[in-house]
Amino acid sequence: MMKLETPISFRIKINSPNGKEIFYSNVYEICQGCPEVGKLSIDGNIIKREVFGGPLLYENGFIYVPCFKRKWFNSGFYLARIDTSTLEVVIISEMYQIIDLIKIENNIIYFYNSLEQRDIIEIPLK
Repeated sequence: MMKLETPISFRIKINSPNGKEIFYSNVYEICQGCPEVGKLSIDGNIIKREVFGGPLLYENGFIYVPCFKRKWFNSGFYLARIDTSTLEVVIISEMYQIIDLIKIENNIIYFYNSLEQRDIIEIPLK
């Protein structure tokens, strides 16, 4: 299955099924040839203190999106769940170098952990 969106190329404006407008702003590449990240807003409300990559997935009023954290020795992505009503952000995974979301099925989220799309990681949604 060929994915249309990747961490390097994804839509920056999305209208969710519940009518919320999701928008990435100030998008930049982490480094040359690396994933892009930016600020995320839902209906014009910016989620402060975090930057997010893409693509994102939507399920039951929540969006699931890679959250980029730059640390002293190691930077990477955590899977974040964002409530589109309250804008609450909850980190639901350990750190990965890449989170390339594929799908949500049977309460499990699936993603690739590399740009080569070899290995698929599964995380149960609680």
